[in-house]
Amino acid sequence: MQIELRGDKLLWVAAVSLGVVGLLVVYSATVGLVLRHHPTMPEYYLVKQALTLLLALFLAYAIHFSDYRRWGPLFEWLWWGSIGFLAYAFFRGSGSQRWLYIGGLSFQPSEFARFALMGLLAYRMARDPEALRSWRGLFPLLWRIGLTFTLIAPLNLSNGLMVLTLTGIFLYVGGASLGKLIRLSLLGGIGILFLFLTAPRATIWRQRLINYFRQEPSASRAADDYQRAHASLAVYSGGLWGKGPGRSTQRYYLPQSYSDFAFSILIEEYGLLGGIVILGLYGLYLWRLAALATSAQGFAQLFLIGGFLQLLFQVGIHVGVSLELLPITGIPLPWISLGGSALLVQAIGLGISAAISRALLES
Repeated sequence: MQIELRGDKLLWVAAVSLGVVGLLVVYSATVGLVLRHHPTMPEYYLVKQALTLLLALFLAYAIHFSDYRRWGPLFEWLWWGSIGFLAYAFFRGSGSQRWLYIGGLSFQPSEFARFALMGLLAYRMARDPEALRSWRGLFPLLWRIGLTFTLIAPLNLSNGLMVLTLTGIFLYVGGASLGKLIRLSLLGGIGILFLFLTAPRATIWRQRLINYFRQEPSASRAADDYQRAHASLAVYSGGLWGKGPGRSTQRYYLPQSYSDFAFSILIEEYGLLGGIVILGLYGLYLWRLAALATSAQGFAQLFLIGGFLQLLFQVGIHVGVSLELLPITGIPLPWISLGGSALLVQAIGLGISAAISRALLES
């Protein structure tokens, strides 16, 4: 069977390389999970992540032969589907509302919803660029952004804030005036303040901010300090070359070492040079998205810009938390952290981006 890749090859090189590194990180960082849940099968999470990665790459490969223009209207339906998942997770009233479990597989609807929303905005903004110049034209976009934020933020504020920030920048890129966006940001600030006072996890959020900016001892600060301390130990003990694959010690102590702190484990095992290589691969992916966006127009250009912004924010926030530059959040590292739904969403983005690059080269 011959595999034929069309379009921008460097996008594939960056994505596949990051995915392979993700397998190494997941295999090492999930030792604690294996001991708790699958002690007789040490390779359980490695096999699961590898199969998901293969499925994701196959999905991206199939999509990259499609006509990217058909994805514009499809994002309308994908967004409504994501809202259905978010609403179900929001109203079911259990303690694990960030995740849904379908057929034994975990699914994080907020990842899918953010991606679908950005695709929908790209389609609508490209279809009617002049609509962004008036409040009447903006309203169909704003209520969709507001609904997505409302369903995500109460239990996943970091993802909710990312939605607001990304869409605000995206609207500005699409042509919305800065004055309108400033007024909208004030309205969004009121909504965030309301959440900080009333949301189920509001106490945790407030305490994390207090812990980040102050030095007062408390039980919750001790918990945050525990995570930051072990993340820092992982980074600093990695040195220039790292301890080597599978030799992390902080994976036994650092909560969410396979997800929210994957970069810390990566640095511990592969060192500063390994971290630079990984950031270089992300830089390569971002560079190709930016280069393609300069050549594209309409929906294609806006979709690529949206993909650029999402990847930049996710990587920046995750790395910032691992290096103690930002408060602790729950943002995974794209293509590397453990997680099936995130990989599949990234694969759809890769496939559409590759389809755009194929169309540009063939035109």
